[in-house]
Amino acid sequence: NPIETLEKYGTDALRFALSTGTSPGNDIKLTASRLEAGRNFANKLWNATRFVVRGIEPDRTNMEIQWNLLPVEDRWILSRLSRTISSVTSLTEGFQFGEAQRQIYDFLWSEFCDWYIELAKIRLHSITREAPSPVPVLVYVLETSLRLLHPYMPFITEELWQNLKKHLPLDWQATESIMIAAYPDATGIAPAPESERIMEPVIEIIRSIRNTRAQYKVESTRWIEAQIYSGKLTPAITPYSQAIQTLARARPVTFLDKRQE
Repeated sequence: NPIETLEKYGTDALRFALSTGTSPGNDIKLTASRLEAGRNFANKLWNATRFVVRGIEPDRTNMEIQWNLLPVEDRWILSRLSRTISSVTSLTEGFQFGEAQRQIYDFLWSEFCDWYIELAKIRLHSITREAPSPVPVLVYVLETSLRLLHPYMPFITEELWQNLKKHLPLDWQATESIMIAAYPDATGIAPAPESERIMEPVIEIIRSIRNTRAQYKVESTRWIEAQIYSGKLTPAITPYSQAIQTLARARPVTFLDKRQE
């Protein structure tokens, strides 16, 4: 019963289940797990927006990104956003809507929520004058992603976009609704392959330590020692030792360069 399904999971969750990962001409099995995945994604977006809104200072009037001062993780997420926009636009023009939505989902769930927001939390708790606040980048990526996702999940994106708009400067967005806001364009965001080259091993290190903890059933409250053989990337990865410690619960973290071997 579609009415019962809408009431239980939500309209956007049903749209998500029907369109993600599908291709023209193929039938899909609409299972409870697909509907739950759509609802979980909507909840993920809601929680991410709530986190970003909480980080916006009430008296903040300048949300411009200081491009020349951005740390590696900011350049990385902006680069990944640019690539996602380009790929999704190409897929949409080719009527490959299922794959387009899957890529938006992967970017928002994994790269933005699971990694960038977690890295931003560390910076927000240890903000210094040398490092710019991650809030402008958080707002920019979230707002752009909501516009990218809007054709597929129109109701929750409108709600979250309006909530975000209320906490930003009056001149931030001239349009009254996400429905008439411009579709994202990647031309203004330059890809940063070097930042991606640095962040990918950082993420893989954290993931590997987490997997090892799970494999040996190490208690979540227990800290473990980690030795990382990072080779020529050691100088670039070392600044992220604090992030590795926090996100992988590993202390101390030692970087070993075995290039001479």
